[in-house]
Amino acid sequence: MKGSLSSLSSVTDIFPIGEVLSDTYEIRAVLGAGGMGQVFEAHDIPLNRRVAIKAPWPDLRESVRKEAQALAAIRHPSMVSVYAIGQHKGIEYVVMERIYGIALDVHLHRRRVRGEVLTILEALDLLIAIADGLTAVHRAGVAHRDIKPANIMLAPGNRLVLMDFGLFLPEFQVAGQTTVAGSPQYMAPEAISNEVQPGAGHLVDLYAFGIVAYEMLTGDVPFNSEDVMDVWEKHLTVEVPDVRKQRPDTPPKLAALLSSLLQKDPNERPQSIEAVQWQLRTIREAELHPPAARPPPGATSRPTSPIPVAPPPSPELSRAVSEPFSFSVLIADDNKQLQKILAFYVKKAAPDADIRIVEDGEAAIEAVRARPPHLLLLDLQMPKVNGIEVAMHLRGLDIGSATQIVSVSASAQEHDIQLLKHLGITRFIPKDIHLQEQIVRLVTEIRRSFPL
Repeated sequence: MKGSLSSLSSVTDIFPIGEVLSDTYEIRAVLGAGGMGQVFEAHDIPLNRRVAIKAPWPDLRESVRKEAQALAAIRHPSMVSVYAIGQHKGIEYVVMERIYGIALDVHLHRRRVRGEVLTILEALDLLIAIADGLTAVHRAGVAHRDIKPANIMLAPGNRLVLMDFGLFLPEFQVAGQTTVAGSPQYMAPEAISNEVQPGAGHLVDLYAFGIVAYEMLTGDVPFNSEDVMDVWEKHLTVEVPDVRKQRPDTPPKLAALLSSLLQKDPNERPQSIEAVQWQLRTIREAELHPPAARPPPGATSRPTSPIPVAPPPSPELSRAVSEPFSFSVLIADDNKQLQKILAFYVKKAAPDADIRIVEDGEAAIEAVRARPPHLLLLDLQMPKVNGIEVAMHLRGLDIGSATQIVSVSASAQEHDIQLLKHLGITRFIPKDIHLQEQIVRLVTEIRRSFPL
C-alpha cells in the first residue's frame, strides 16, 4: 500500500506501534489514514519482510474481506498483492504488499510547483499504463469507483499500481448503492445522483479516468471548489472545458477522446477501457511518428540510395560521441563541510571525475533529471525532500535508471536501509572513521567499469 494517505493524528491508532498481530505482524508505523480506516507498515516476523496492513475503524464495523478477495482475484502488475486476512482483538485486517514509490498526485504537484506540466508523450505513457491496470480490474467484474492521482502509485521498475480499493464494488452491486461515495473532483454525474445502471459501474471509472487525463495535461482538474456541492453541481450541469483551450498542443484525437470520456451521459462515453487504451496507443504512435515523417501513400519503402540512412542518434548518444568521456559524480548533502570532504575523497580515487554538488533533495532530483550521473552519493537527512524520498522519486519515475545510488548517512536506521533495498539501492556507507576508505574503494570500483 502507499505512504501518501492523509494522516489523521488526532485519533487513536487502531493498532499501537509495536503491537504484534496474530503472533506474526509487528506494527512499525502508520502509513496513513482515511474515513474508512488506517494503513500500517508492519514486519512479517516469520518471513522477515515488510508488509502493509489495512484495518477499518472499529466503530464502522466494516469488513476488509471483500476488498481483499477482489484484489486477490486479479493477477496483474498494477494490482497490490494480497498475502492474508486476519483478526486481532476483534478487528479484521488484511495483509498486503508494501508498495514503495511516489503517488501521481505528488508527482503532478511537484511539476506544478516548478511551473511545468507533463509532456504529451509523458501523459500518454502514464494513461496507457493506468488503462492497462483498469482493464484487468474491469475484466474481473469490478468497478474501482475512486480513480484519482492520489490512488495511482509510480513504483520502481517502471511499474504503475492502482491503490485503495476501499470503495470498489462488483458490477452487480453498483446499481444498488444508496450512498454517494468517491472523491468529488473525479466523480461521474451518475455516481453523484446515484443513478448508476446495472453493469455500468465501469463507466464511472472511465469518467474519472478522463478527469485524471485532463489534470495531467493542464495541471488542474476542470471543476474545483471548497464547496463540495458546487463541485457536484458542475459535474452534473456544466460541460468540461475543451482541453485545448488550456493546452493548445494537445493532439486533436486526444482532445476528442477526453471529450467523449467526460460526457454527462454514460452511454455516450466509450463503452470499455480496452477501447480507450487502443485509441491512446494509436495517438501515441502518431506522436512518435508524425505524418510528415512517413512516406506518402504508394511510395516505395526501398531507400533511394544504395546504403540506408540511419536515424539520427539520440541527444545523449550525440553528446557521448562529441564530448570526451567524463566519469560523473553527484554529491547530495546539505552539510558544506561534508560536501568538501566527499568531493576530496572522490577526486583522490578518480582525478578525472566531474563532480556536481547539491544541497537539498529537490535539487538532487533536478540534477539527475538534467544529466544523470554515473554515481550519486546521497545523504538521507536533507531539507525539502529527504534522501529516501529522492530515491523513491527517481526509482518510481525511472529517472537516471543507470545511475548507481549509494546512501551516505550518519543516522540511518535499519528500517531506512531495508526501505532502500526495496528500491534496489543496496550500498550504504556510514559517516564514520572509515568514510575515506569506503568512498575511495567505492569510487575506484565503479570507475574501473567505465572506459578511460
